[in-house]
Amino acid sequence: MRILLGVSGSISAYKAIDIARELFKKDHEVKVILTDGALKFVVPEVFTYLGVQNVYKSQDDFLNKNVLHIDLARWCDVFVIAPASANTISRLAQGQASDLLSSVFLALEPLKNVLMFPAMNSNMLAHPFTQQNVAELKKLKTLSNFFVSPTDAGILACEEVGLGKLPSVNEIVEMIPTMIAPLSGANQKTILITTGATIVPLDPVRYLTNSSSGITGFYLAEVSLKLGHKVVMVAGLNATEKLNLFSKHPNFSMTRVSTVDEMKNAVHANLAAADLYISSAAISDIEFDTSSEKIKKDSMGDSLKIKKATDILKTVIEAKSSKLKIVGFAAETDLSDVVLHSKMQSKPVDLLVGTKVHNGLTNNEKVAGFNVDYADYRLLSSKGFTFEGHLTKKELAHKIIIQFFQPN
Repeated sequence: MRILLGVSGSISAYKAIDIARELFKKDHEVKVILTDGALKFVVPEVFTYLGVQNVYKSQDDFLNKNVLHIDLARWCDVFVIAPASANTISRLAQGQASDLLSSVFLALEPLKNVLMFPAMNSNMLAHPFTQQNVAELKKLKTLSNFFVSPTDAGILACEEVGLGKLPSVNEIVEMIPTMIAPLSGANQKTILITTGATIVPLDPVRYLTNSSSGITGFYLAEVSLKLGHKVVMVAGLNATEKLNLFSKHPNFSMTRVSTVDEMKNAVHANLAAADLYISSAAISDIEFDTSSEKIKKDSMGDSLKIKKATDILKTVIEAKSSKLKIVGFAAETDLSDVVLHSKMQSKPVDLLVGTKVHNGLTNNEKVAGFNVDYADYRLLSSKGFTFEGHLTKKELAHKIIIQFFQPN
């Protein structure tokens, strides 16, 4: 992806160095524009040392025979302004072309993607002029793919506490490629995903869970967002924090849950709008008769009474609409034909993902499937096995989403 990174005069301009470095490490082509204000905080040479192709200053527009602001506007796939200061936002809202950054902004083609990440003092952010300027930018009909990120709250450079902080570098770097292909109307699908582990309480201090990290759900969301779809995530309480990197994405929403019943309720609350349901969560299949008080050792026997937990996938299949496609996951130590065909027969889905798993705590076996970025998979559909082999979880996510929503 060709990314043009505009950096304006905010104290958080130093973070743009890390943004550029991380984008380069992810194999993106990056060029940088520094405003006069940004030069008070960073120097151009640092960016070039980190792999940026070119770094331009505010008045570099006519240093050669070409018109640089036109060339850069044509070159980029996405124009990212991070940080965007109050002054830069004001100039853009007024349609000024007083430097290279603002000139590029005016020269962008209508369908180009623009991502703006404001950063400033809380009072400046809340000032009616700043709010009006942001609102005016959002109204621009020529920028159909324009996104202004909310700011984070915390301790600011001025030592005040409030909104105005630039989102984290990782959040910005993850956001950029997922905003590149927005869809609308019937082309945009809603993908409902469960991920991570559920928790089964025994009493107020003990519970049963598993070591699922939820990273598969993260990659499923990443691929779906990159293709322009909406993602509704229902994640276990302890599922990977990487899911929070999408928290500001306009096409992403997430609910954190603990128990099986909480996950079931969250799934069915969003099921009617879903076009695809992906059950990648490691959902417990047993429950305890939960005690309201800690169970004392003296009252414990040699066994615990258990009962079957609600089978969320089964309830989804029973409530399935004609438009809904379903992907089920089978986390097993045995991925034999018998096991997977039995799973498919009892809960018929459009695609069953058999995953070889082991927590590494028994039989001296190594960890497989859980808390690692790869696994052995067998994919079963009505046509038979469509894939068998080793994949990273990112590769698996791409294979699943593309199977249902192949981009044109």
